[in-house]
Amino acid sequence: MNEQLDLQGIGKAVVQHLAATGGEVADLSLADLAAIAGISRATLIRRIGSRGALDEVLAAAGVESVRRRSVAERAVEAAAGLYAERGVAEVTLDAVAASAGCTVQAIHGGLGGREGLLVAVFERYSPLPGMALVLADLPDDIYEAARMLYNEVLGALLGNPPVLPALIAEVSSRPSGALAAHVRDSYGPRTAGLVEDWLARHRARGTVRPLSISSVMSLFAGPALFQASFVSVTGRVPSPQERARLANDLAASFSRAIAP
Repeated sequence: MNEQLDLQGIGKAVVQHLAATGGEVADLSLADLAAIAGISRATLIRRIGSRGALDEVLAAAGVESVRRRSVAERAVEAAAGLYAERGVAEVTLDAVAASAGCTVQAIHGGLGGREGLLVAVFERYSPLPGMALVLADLPDDIYEAARMLYNEVLGALLGNPPVLPALIAEVSSRPSGALAAHVRDSYGPRTAGLVEDWLARHRARGTVRPLSISSVMSLFAGPALFQASFVSVTGRVPSPQERARLANDLAASFSRAIAP
């Protein structure tokens, strides 16, 4: 056990380890850092004082991504990969914790357990943030605007990891579950509100039919959700080129469907 290393020496050992392994410091726990330095975890804490002090030394040495990701971030990322691979029903919190390098108790504390984790994964990988950015500066042409929106939606639904099809299947199979309630009471209304705001000015101009928002959302989201269901059943994820062509086709169909 190397009891002579100071903060700078520990930092140097970590830099050498990262250079040799190609890893990222954000993925290293205190136990990992102690093992790299050849000291105990307790000794490491005494030597560095805090993780922040070591981060500063590593940043000065040019190490990027010094900030260690939170338990919530790691658990959400790990769960997404497992849900996409196995389906939601087959994934336990133990499996997520093992993949994320944390404890089940930490997931409960940071995310509220299984149900909270499902909601967090859905929010992280849903198309809504991308849609909001697109809707903030849309072209007037309805087809072009719809194409841009479908690119965001299909990228989220059919991209990698293909986790949203698994989550949509979970909503369908457990309509009384926490995720279904979140989609029904929070996510759905937010999404509908964005689309409603977009089309309101077109209705005022008479460039679209005066359809109800439920009809508009069925016309817009229905084909995309069908594609997500197809991926869930077949396991085949379309390529980016296929998604782009599909976005073009769906945008053309949608713009025709709402035209006056």
